[in-house]
Amino acid sequence: MDHRSIARGVALPAALCIALGACSKPPPSPPATVASAPVRKVCEGATEPELAVRNVLDALRTNALDDIPCLATPRTLQMRLELAWREDRSRWPLTELPLSSKLPAILGALQKPGAQASLTSRFDRQLADQTKDLHDTARGLGLFAVRYLQHEGDYSAGERAHYAALVVALSGWAEQAPLGDRDRAHQAINLLVAGAAQTGLTNDAGIHEAGMGGTLRALAPLVKAAKQGLSLYGLSIDDVLAGATVTRLMAQADPDADHATVHVAYRVAGKDIATDIPVERRDGLWYCSGLLADAERAANAPKTTTVLRKAAPEIK
Repeated sequence: MDHRSIARGVALPAALCIALGACSKPPPSPPATVASAPVRKVCEGATEPELAVRNVLDALRTNALDDIPCLATPRTLQMRLELAWREDRSRWPLTELPLSSKLPAILGALQKPGAQASLTSRFDRQLADQTKDLHDTARGLGLFAVRYLQHEGDYSAGERAHYAALVVALSGWAEQAPLGDRDRAHQAINLLVAGAAQTGLTNDAGIHEAGMGGTLRALAPLVKAAKQGLSLYGLSIDDVLAGATVTRLMAQADPDADHATVHVAYRVAGKDIATDIPVERRDGLWYCSGLLADAERAANAPKTTTVLRKAAPEIK
C-alpha cells in the first residue's frame, strides 16, 4: 500500500491528494526559511522552488486541471505522457487522484438514465437520518488509519506524522458533519450528476479518445461539483488551498543548487497540518519531485501495460 492509500480510505479529497500527497517525501530538516514567491502567470514553469508547489495549489483551486502536466513536468515529458495515454499505458495524472481506477465507472453511473433519482432513493433507503452511525464509522476508519500509519507500511517518520495529522483532521470533520442529512445529500447528488454530464465522458473509451489534456479539461466541472458538495458539509477545499502557506527551506546558501525543500502549512477542519515537499530543477525550471517521479514512471510504462476499463456499476 502506498503513502496515498490511507488518506484515500477516509475520503481525502482529490485536490489535497495531488498537491500534498503525491508531492510529499520529507527530507532532513533544514535550518531557515524565506518568504513565499509571487503568484504565477498562467501555466508557466516555476522559476522559484516555492512556485513549483504554489502553482499546483492554484491550478487545483481554480479547477485548471489541464495546467497540471505543464506545471509538474518538462515539455518533452508532457509529450511522452500524452503518447503513453494514447497507447493506454498511462492515465497520469488521474492516477494521483482518489479512486482513479474507478473513474470511468463513476462517470458512467452518474450519467445513466435516471441516475439522480436512483442515487437519491438509495441514499434515502440506506443512509438518511443515520448520522450517528456514519459518525461512528468515520471514527472507526480514522482510528484504524492512524494505527496503520503508526505501525505499518513503508513510511518515513515525517510521512507518518503528516498523514496521521491529516487523517485525524478529516475524520474529526466527518464525525461532526451532517452526513445523514437528506437535503444536503440530495443537493450533493444533483451537483455530481450535473457535473458529470458536463464532462462529456462516460467511459474509458472516451477518456482514451480525449487524450490527457482533453480529459483534464473535461473533468473540471466534475471536480468543481465535488468541491461544492463537500462545502455543503462544511469542508471547503478551495479555502484549504487558498490558505496554504508555502515557504522555501534553505538547506544551503548556494542559489545554483538543483534541489530544495518547500514547507507547506495548511489548515483542515480547524487543525493545523504541515509537510515538507522536495522539489528539483530541470532545464532551469522547478518541479515537485514526487509528481515528477510518478510522471516519469508513467511515461516509461512498457507497452505490455494496459489501462483497465471499468464498466458502469448498476444503480439500484
